[in-house]
Amino acid sequence: MLRHFPLLLQVVVFVLSVSAVDQEEEASAGVPICADVDDFNICHYNGVLVNVTQRGSEDHLGICELDLLTIREDAFKNLTATHLYLDQGNRISGLKKESFRGLPRLTWLELDNNQVPLSGHLFSELGRLQSLSLKYNNIDRIPADSFAGLSSLVWLFLNNNNITSIDTDSFSNVIPELLCLWLTDNKITRVASGAFVGLTRLNRLYLSYNQLEDLPTDLFRGLNKLEILYLHNNRITNIPETLFRDLVELKVLYLQENKISTLDPGVFLGLSQLEELICDKNELSDVVVSTLSEGCSTCSHTFSPTLVPEQFVTVFLNMSSEAPINFRLPEPAILSRLAITLRTCRLRYLQKLLFT
Repeated sequence: MLRHFPLLLQVVVFVLSVSAVDQEEEASAGVPICADVDDFNICHYNGVLVNVTQRGSEDHLGICELDLLTIREDAFKNLTATHLYLDQGNRISGLKKESFRGLPRLTWLELDNNQVPLSGHLFSELGRLQSLSLKYNNIDRIPADSFAGLSSLVWLFLNNNNITSIDTDSFSNVIPELLCLWLTDNKITRVASGAFVGLTRLNRLYLSYNQLEDLPTDLFRGLNKLEILYLHNNRITNIPETLFRDLVELKVLYLQENKISTLDPGVFLGLSQLEELICDKNELSDVVVSTLSEGCSTCSHTFSPTLVPEQFVTVFLNMSSEAPINFRLPEPAILSRLAITLRTCRLRYLQKLLFT
C-alpha cells in the first residue's frame, strides 16, 4: 500500500492542478466561475457578478474578495436575504437600478470601499432598505433622485467621500423615514438653501470635517425633530441669527474648531431642549451673556447684577478662545431674567467655578 502512495499523491496534485487550470480557462473563455458560500451559489467572471441563487434560509450574504467591477442586471434570483455586503475586496463602479432586482427583502446594503457613482433611481428596486452605506467611494456629487424609492430608509452613510456641495434636489423625492444622515469627512463647501427640507423626521445630522464657510439662514428649515447636529471642524465664520430657529428638539450642538468670531444675541433662542453646546477653538471676540441664556425655558440658576462672578468672564475666555473676548452684559434691567442652564450641561466647563 505504501509503495503506491507517491503515485496516489501525484494523481491528487494533478487533479487539483487540472481543476485550477480549468477555472482559469473558464474565466478567460467567458464561462462563469461558481462557488457555494453558505446557502448561496455565486457565479462571476472577469469582474462581473452574473448569477446568485439561494438554496437555504441564510439571510446574510457576503460577496467579497472577488474584485468585482459591476453587477449584471437580474443577477440576484429572487433571494430572501436581508443583508448584503459588497464592501471588501471589490472595485464596483458600474451599477444600474436593475443590478439590485431580485432582492425583495433586503434591508441592509453595504457598498463601502468601491467606486460607485450615484445616479437617479439607482436603488429604487430596494423598497424595504433601511440602511445604505456608501463610505469611501470617491463620490463627488449627489444627483437628483439618487435615493428615490427608498421609502423605508432610516440610516444613510455618505461620509468619507469627495462630495463638494449639497444641492436643493440632492435629497429630493426621497427618504421620508430617514433618521440619521452622515456627511462627515467630505469636501463640502456649499449647502443649498432648503437642501434638507424634505427630511422631516431627521434626528441626527453630521456635517463635521468639511469646508463649510457660509450657511443659509433657512438651512435647517422644517427639521423640528432634529436632536443632534455636528457642524464642528469646518470654516464657518458666522452663525445667522435664525439658523437654528426650527430646531426645537435639538439636544446636542457641536460648533467647535471653526472660525466663528461673534455669536449674535438670540442665535440660540428657542433651543429649550439643548443639553450640550460646544463652541471652543473658535475666534470668538464678542459675546453677549443673553446669547447663552435666552433659549432657556427651564433655567435652574439666575443672575442679578450682584451675582455675576468675575471668574465667569475669565474662565469662559480661557476655555473658548485663544484671543481675548469682550464679554458684554445686557442692560441691568433685564439681568434678573438671565440664566444659564447647568443642570443640562449647557456650559459644562463653568459649573464648578460658578456654583460650588
